[in-house]
Amino acid sequence: MPVDPYALCPCGSGKKLKFCCSDLVGEIEKIHRMIEGEQPRAALRHVEQTLANYPGRASLLDLKASLELALEETDAARKTVEGFVKQHGESPTAHACEALLLAESGDSRGAVRSLQRALSFVERDMPLRVYEAMGAVGGALLESGHVLAAQAHLWLHAALAPKEDTRSREVLAALHHYSGLPLLLRDQVSLRPAPADAPWKTEAEQAARLANNGKWQQAVAIVDRLGERYGADPTLVYNRALLGGWLADDRALVAGLHAYAQLDVPLDDAVEAEAIAQLLDPDLKEKPLDSVVEAFNVTDLDALVTRLLSDSRVQAFEMDPALFAKNDQPRPRHTYVLLDRPMPESGASLQRGDAPRMAGILAIYGRQTDRTERLEVTVDKGPAYDATVSALKEIVGDTLGEMTEERIIGAVSPTDQALNWRWQLPRDTPPDVRRRLMDEERRMAIVERWPSLPLPALGGKSARNASGDPALRIPLMAALLVLEQGSNTDRDTESISELRSRLGLPQPEPIRAGAQPAISLPLVRIARLEIGTISDDDLVTLYHRAVMAGAGAATAILALEAVKRPSIATRIPPSDAYRRLVAIERDPDRALSLIDAARVHSKSIGEATAPWDLAELELHITTWPLPCTGCCTKQASSPIQCMRRRTTRKRCQWAPAPNRPVASGHPTVNAHPVVNRPFGRRLKTCESVSE
Repeated sequence: MPVDPYALCPCGSGKKLKFCCSDLVGEIEKIHRMIEGEQPRAALRHVEQTLANYPGRASLLDLKASLELALEETDAARKTVEGFVKQHGESPTAHACEALLLAESGDSRGAVRSLQRALSFVERDMPLRVYEAMGAVGGALLESGHVLAAQAHLWLHAALAPKEDTRSREVLAALHHYSGLPLLLRDQVSLRPAPADAPWKTEAEQAARLANNGKWQQAVAIVDRLGERYGADPTLVYNRALLGGWLADDRALVAGLHAYAQLDVPLDDAVEAEAIAQLLDPDLKEKPLDSVVEAFNVTDLDALVTRLLSDSRVQAFEMDPALFAKNDQPRPRHTYVLLDRPMPESGASLQRGDAPRMAGILAIYGRQTDRTERLEVTVDKGPAYDATVSALKEIVGDTLGEMTEERIIGAVSPTDQALNWRWQLPRDTPPDVRRRLMDEERRMAIVERWPSLPLPALGGKSARNASGDPALRIPLMAALLVLEQGSNTDRDTESISELRSRLGLPQPEPIRAGAQPAISLPLVRIARLEIGTISDDDLVTLYHRAVMAGAGAATAILALEAVKRPSIATRIPPSDAYRRLVAIERDPDRALSLIDAARVHSKSIGEATAPWDLAELELHITTWPLPCTGCCTKQASSPIQCMRRRTTRKRCQWAPAPNRPVASGHPTVNAHPVVNRPFGRRLKTCESVSE
């Protein structure tokens, strides 16, 4: 494919290739043909030969660095990039290559700085290498845990992307739908406009224009000057915090949001800013409790097995062999669940206080070449740890020797542990009893256990103790908002409302239609929106925002309204709305009602009902038999999967614990599984992206 002479020159000058490096067009075409023919090493050799004849040419250095990165020749690429930046310090392409190198090397914050330098030299059309760097830096930021900065870079990349390049949107969709990221961190945020009468409005608008083009460092310089001149105006404080977050300066982001929440601003704005700060503030993380495996020598194996099987607090089960095949581990001879109380004979009329919880997992291993027979106990450290160990010793008596090993296999926050339960119910427990027990336990977790926990965000006080301290009012409301949004459904609405009343906090007020533009209304407020009064356009906007953010509760509210409005059927197809409603609904009976409504709608417009017949069949299959505990996804024969889920699965640390009803506090994002390096080591030819 011939090179377009009217494309932007790869040197980064901003000129068309024909009017810049026209003498290199023939050589660049040869290099591109080699790249398209999957001959990157031959292309690199040709670049090096051409550079010998045209030393220091920026367009050739750009190709050389890109090829070296694609071939994983990092040291060579570093040397090339250093020379490129030194010789062409005002070339956006040079700094973009540096950003790509740093992103590939794991220095995400350094990559942000290099990308900002690149953008500062972009006047109109976006050079391809700068565009590529945006995506690569966004991916690197996500892997290193800078969530807000990663999303800002990916949204910027998505806004500039041609129709066929969906990489950034795919990463964002995966992040929002599968990572367990709190809704507060999934919503797309933007700078606040200056008040109409602000004397600094013109300069603030200039900063906003720069920010819209990704030139966040230049926008920071303007906001900082305004802050020095006009003081801690809420808009300036918020915008400075947000810009810091986009630049991966999480300390500035967190400090700014904490400060903003204490200013004279609308209550909702203060609470949401404080909640985001609490989620991201490393100083407010709870001290984790270890999940451990403790190994004990066995003195009498037969007697041990007999004692375990004779106690109703111990239940045998068959462990999945796949758990050990991957790690080349020997399979235990016997595996058991240790319960905190005897297993009831029947669950037909079971009460919540009598439901047994899994206290630990027991695995008995036979003699090995280098080890004697042993019992391994998997257990969480925490309030119930001593009782679990005492119960085990009572059951096994003198059949166990001393503990020979303790190894940490994971960790759980105190909040996670308080909001998490692992039931092992009798197999005959009816579905309606399971649902009743689960609803009761969810309420107990929210209304009784969570308010008793000491929280770093409240200065070490519990929610109950903090409720009487006016200085902690905003942090307390923010902590409750984090708790409320964690479930991403409306199933805890009544419990959260009850908790607010108990803590003396105000109930959220309804939001009237038009009070705030739909494009900027925070998704966490949609449940309060007077949904029947909003315009069709606003409904469509909010619906697509909620779907993109994976906001289940908001999507359900909006979808229910959408199916009532034939006027928007072409923009929100009822079949799409019903499909999402069924997917979100956890109550099988309500899900069946939605499927029936969808079937009726399909018939009314002459469409086949087969998809809804299949959906009903799938619902019956997936809801029976019910899970082992009524609150996780594993069957009763495999409780080990439930017990060890957070330590055996590669899963983002934002993701909720298996049975946790609500968000727990302050997790940390590490290398993210949804990022499959979509921007790494891709060779691109001479193109441009319009800004």
